Amino acid sequence: MVCAIIVAGGEGKRAGYEIPKQFQKINGKSVLRITAEKFQNSCSIDKFIVIAHKSFFEETIEQVHDFDKLLSVVEGGDCRQQSVYNGLKFLKELKIGVTHVAIHDAVRPFVKIEKISECVAKAKEKGGAILAQKAEHSMSKVQNFKIKSLLNREEIYLHNTPQVFDFSKLLFAYSQVKDKLSDFTDDASIYYHCGFSIYIVEDDKNNIKLTTREDFLLAEYLLRVGL
Repeated sequence: MVCAIIVAGGEGKRAGYEIPKQFQKINGKSVLRITAEKFQNSCSIDKFIVIAHKSFFEETIEQVHDFDKLLSVVEGGDCRQQSVYNGLKFLKELKIGVTHVAIHDAVRPFVKIEKISECVAKAKEKGGAILAQKAEHSMSKVQNFKIKSLLNREEIYLHNTPQVFDFSKLLFAYSQVKDKLSDFTDDASIYYHCGFSIYIVEDDKNNIKLTTREDFLLAEYLLRVGL
């Protein structure tokens, strides 16, 4: 069984809205609901859970309660990685035979369903796979605003989600770093830290993470043009 964890536990303060950005509506529909629909409609995903901020638990349930692939809404933690860990432990306790897990940010509503399938297929083959966008700009490693070295952009990919892993291995990896989860920026970094291999499924630039008001303006445009 492949289960997705949709992470919607943030407060989204940088976007400057009165409500968390996952509840902000684009063309009449919440960001969370748009995202959840992608996983509901993916033939590669059997079930999913949603991680909610404890202060917005009921609001989260309201947005997703009618999806038949929804297993549950689970309370998040103090940081994103703690929220994911809560979700992993919840799935383990269910004992429903989860073999692979796809972690996805609720505020990435433009992920393509076919890319979800590609990522799941690659993870089933290799153990771990993430959507990632190939770098297009010249890039540098910088210290104190001074360039220390130039990076080869042909070797640089920007991590997106979903990130899909062998469930047992990801749960093990999280358990190994459970006391320092905030040191890591995503699930791939934890999985890699524990010695597991990860493969790239190349993504496109439209799988954006909605962070600022400008991102929401772009999101409205993307919806209007059918993306």
